[in-house]
Amino acid sequence: MRSELSHLDTPSLLIDVDRMERNLKEMADIAADAGVALRPHIKTHKSPTLALRQIELGAHGVTVAKIGEADVMADAGIKNIRIAYPIVGPEKLARLARLMESAEVSVSLDNFEVARGLSQLGESLGKKIPILLKINTGLARVGVTPPEAVPLGTQLAALPGVDLVGILTHEGQAMREHSLEGAKRAAREAGKIMVDTAEQMRAAGLNIREVSVGSTATAREIAYVRGVTEIRPGTYVFNDVNEISVGVASEETCALTVHATIVSIPADDRAILDAGSKTLTSDLLGGSPSNGYGFIKGYSNVKIARLTEEHGILELQHAKPTFEVGQRVEIIPNHVCPVVNLADVMYLMKNGECQGQVEVLARGKSR
Repeated sequence: MRSELSHLDTPSLLIDVDRMERNLKEMADIAADAGVALRPHIKTHKSPTLALRQIELGAHGVTVAKIGEADVMADAGIKNIRIAYPIVGPEKLARLARLMESAEVSVSLDNFEVARGLSQLGESLGKKIPILLKINTGLARVGVTPPEAVPLGTQLAALPGVDLVGILTHEGQAMREHSLEGAKRAAREAGKIMVDTAEQMRAAGLNIREVSVGSTATAREIAYVRGVTEIRPGTYVFNDVNEISVGVASEETCALTVHATIVSIPADDRAILDAGSKTLTSDLLGGSPSNGYGFIKGYSNVKIARLTEEHGILELQHAKPTFEVGQRVEIIPNHVCPVVNLADVMYLMKNGECQGQVEVLARGKSR
């Protein structure tokens, strides 16, 4: 498949292959230099093709959020899969059992009830399921506090059908910093919490082998915290406006853009794109409507002010650029992960020419 950029219909997701390759190689080099394992989260690209490329470059497995995503990766021949999400209920446990027939699977959790279900499954299969205790290092989402880790870890280690192999966190709180120094500080703080917690658990007799951390915003710093064993960044493959706002990416390192067309200019103060919330998602930078719904390359003074399902409304009153109906624009998403989740395919671009496409096979896998 080769075609000129102008022949691709809009809205479309386009990947700059050279930029993506540089991003992938950079993170692989960081992990190798720091002496930690790289286990990318596939939540960003949701593509076995790109996951296999990450493994070619040195990743020792992948991270997923849901069993449905894990199934897609396993079907592509990826054997080392970490589900960084609690597995709850008999239906999901049955699906996990089927997945374990073709892949080595580990699971993160933060409570005894989830671990007990996994232990019962492990006993029925005659094997121990590797688990990691999720630690809250500041995001305040899933995870126990460090003081809770030893007593809960002791309970988990006593269960017969699981093997408590380590601890895991997602230091997404770094995204609140909106500065590179702030992100680095958050990385060092989270890394220290994790390493100290692991040491306390070991001192209590728990065999903690893995200290797993995960965030594109922190990866370049936290990888070098002594005692961390694994990083799980995801967004780095493409980058987005969120990562630019933290200072770990730039317009030049953003490898995925949404190409859209101006379909209407109904008034002097607004123009309309053919990309609405079904393409760009409703994610706002920093949660503020004043920041808009993405960055239009070459038009820094134009804001995507509102979205409906099929329409992106550009606010022109402070900019007065020259737009024409039929003109194409290139948008860097605020948050690239849900944007990819809304697409069936992404197009691989090199020197302005489409060289193929990547199917988003793990899109919509919410279970």
